[in-house]
Amino acid sequence: MDPSTVVAAGPSNIPPPTIPKSADKRPENNKKRRPKRKRIASEAGTSVAGEHAEAGEADSIHVAVDAEGWSAPWLETLGTTSYESKQQRLHDEIVAFFSYISPTPDETHARGMVIAQINEVATRRFRGASVETFGSVAQNLYLPDGDTDLVIRTSEPYDDERRKSALFQLAASMRNSRITRYVQVIHRARVPVISFETQPELGSLKVDISFNATDGVKAVPILRDYFDKMPALRYLVLCVKSLLSRHNLNTASSSGLSSYGVILLAINFLQVNPLKRPTADLEQPLENESLGVLLTDFLLYYGKLFRYAGSVVSVSQGKVLSKKEKGWDNLNNPESLCIECMLNPENDVGRPTSKIGKIRQVFKEAHALLESYAFSSEPAAHNILGTVIAVSDATLAHRALLKDIVTSGRLSQALREVQSAASSYGGPPRRPQSSYQQYSPRYNSRSYPNGGGNDRPRNNLPPKPQPPKQHDSNQNRNLPPRPGPSPRPNYVPQGPSLAALRAAGASASGSSANTNGAAGPADASASANGGGRSAGGMRSPPRQRRKA
Repeated sequence: MDPSTVVAAGPSNIPPPTIPKSADKRPENNKKRRPKRKRIASEAGTSVAGEHAEAGEADSIHVAVDAEGWSAPWLETLGTTSYESKQQRLHDEIVAFFSYISPTPDETHARGMVIAQINEVATRRFRGASVETFGSVAQNLYLPDGDTDLVIRTSEPYDDERRKSALFQLAASMRNSRITRYVQVIHRARVPVISFETQPELGSLKVDISFNATDGVKAVPILRDYFDKMPALRYLVLCVKSLLSRHNLNTASSSGLSSYGVILLAINFLQVNPLKRPTADLEQPLENESLGVLLTDFLLYYGKLFRYAGSVVSVSQGKVLSKKEKGWDNLNNPESLCIECMLNPENDVGRPTSKIGKIRQVFKEAHALLESYAFSSEPAAHNILGTVIAVSDATLAHRALLKDIVTSGRLSQALREVQSAASSYGGPPRRPQSSYQQYSPRYNSRSYPNGGGNDRPRNNLPPKPQPPKQHDSNQNRNLPPRPGPSPRPNYVPQGPSLAALRAAGASASGSSANTNGAAGPADASASANGGGRSAGGMRSPPRQRRKA
């Protein structure tokens, strides 16, 4: 960068917007005293911001602006030729700024490759889904450090619980595939999203993903038609977005004004033409060099002239409606910004913009700085637009990072690693075959009082079922054959019972007493062998068991 150009560009002279202090009625003794915080001002904002702080320190509070360097690098493309008017010079600076801040081929390539990889990971996780782009990226109107808005469209609708579960599943997929390290799941917002920043090897891009929020996708062709019909619209939108981005008022999540809201305000401004500029200035701004006039009128209109108390911006009808007509009266905040959505007229796009007071103050002070700029007809390097718009050192570093990862091949290597991690992570988890949840039981170190050992689980859960043993025919080859049913044993005749022996003994003693002699050998043998049997050798009937 040429040193003379940097000196000519100089610091930005726009002071931070102010907010009047609210009256504190508490006694001095009850007020909490906090130590004063040292303010670190950059070289670009030291002089003007410091003087403004001293002048209004007693009755104003400054909006915090990041303490970092700011510059106007687009002035390198402009010469030091003389101009007829300040508005002519401002027009050329707006054209140069638009050419500089628009996405470069490296930035477009890096963002497109990352979006394609996110699409692959998301469709791998959700079968049959598609990923679409909307917002500033779809219109090619994003800042170098702007967000990338994506939406996942599924084949079937999701209710709130299923959408919440899908957001957490998608966040896990993004982490496991190494696209990012940290994912924020915002499931309680009006439009639930996940927000993350990609790895430095993937460009450190900010990404927001939602499910089935198709309003933004439907608005893409409608807005593209307005951009084609209004040549000045792109220049105004980029300038206003850069102005709000410098004051951290460019996102709806931080209570600022979203890109969609900025586009609707710019369209309605060109539709209404509140300052009655010639039609040629609106339809042919480049030929008539009227971009400086239109930007100044935009800041004046929404900074001072627009009636926020009772007005509603309506692009669909091409005019300003009343809050009473729409039923959007807000007694708690009558100065709120109301913008009618093009797709859903009952939706207020400006509803999240609770910092509209700060935004109006930024517009008002920016208009005052552009009007009070000391212009000279002598050939010199002017910096009119740089008094309200500048590029931070962080933005320059981010652009350098995107260019480096594309030209050096680091982006391609990082994408290959992401693909490998995504393929190893796999798709959706499969449902187990059984509903039994396997666990590793914990065993108690103390014995149970009933004599049980330590093999009883502490949590009183049923024991883990053992898998069924598979029968292996090879294990039984060397075993003997399995025995069949045992044969019935042969009948073995039993001897005489005790009663029969007693009866035989009694009869033998009686016969010996009657005969007064010993029994013959034949009688004794018959009594001993067959005393309990009949003459034919049959067994006597069994004795009956006596009852107790």
